[in-house]
Amino acid sequence: MLSMGLWGTEPRYIRRARAYLEEARMAMLEHSMAAEHYQASADMYAERARRLEQEIATWEAKRNGVEVMEPVHEAPPAKHAAHGRLEPSRKHALPKEKASVGIVRAA
Repeated sequence: MLSMGLWGTEPRYIRRARAYLEEARMAMLEHSMAAEHYQASADMYAERARRLEQEIATWEAKRNGVEVMEPVHEAPPAKHAAHGRLEPSRKHALPKEKASVGIVRAA
């Protein structure tokens, strides 16, 4: 049955379909934002694991009497990608200062 109220001649199921479409678009946007957040977290932890593995390997090599050259610490700065996400860039290197290490606890 067609409704002739405020919505004109649109059938009720079309109005519901439009509402479901809007809901689906909002869910897609929310999940896209969450995926970007989780990808950034995964990238951060992958870099952290790489640094820790390198630190342990250097320590083990020194312990075994192997002469080890200190690694060059190059952390790529971020650049904007075409689609608005941040991606690493190898253009600039960080200053060659020894970084301090600390523990940060979330509340």
